[in-house]
Amino acid sequence: MIQRVQSIFLLIATIIPIVLIFMPLGYLTTDLAQYVYNSVSLKENIPDGASVIRLYYLAFCFALTAIMSCFALFRYKNRVKQMQTVSLTMIIFLITLLLVLWVCPDIIFKKFFSARMEDYTFTFNTVPLIILIVVEAVCLFLANKFIKKDEELVRSADRLR
Repeated sequence: MIQRVQSIFLLIATIIPIVLIFMPLGYLTTDLAQYVYNSVSLKENIPDGASVIRLYYLAFCFALTAIMSCFALFRYKNRVKQMQTVSLTMIIFLITLLLVLWVCPDIIFKKFFSARMEDYTFTFNTVPLIILIVVEAVCLFLANKFIKKDEELVRSADRLR
């Protein structure tokens, strides 16, 4: 049945990574220009600004998280496989967060701008980013919890027969 509580959580968990693909994640300021950091690229903060670094793997990871959540939403007939899919989605989302919050700002940007001998300051778009990350993680966790609860209910009904 698709009318379960976990379906709402999985739908929200499908929408949030799509929003994160297009939302600016942070801003990088150097002596020469200001750049916008999103999951697709690091580009100059002007209309039609040139991309400095392409980060397609972040957009791919967010899209994979959204696809896996959507796939789990429609696997309601096999609750065990649905739980496994949601657990795998949580792992992929955590890996994506590691890339977004640590690898890009601390390793990739540092290497790129130190090669150009520029000092830079990096600031995250903190409030919306943290809210969306926490809501995504909570939705995936609660979906998994309610799927497990449904599975236990079905198993207990099978024992009574």
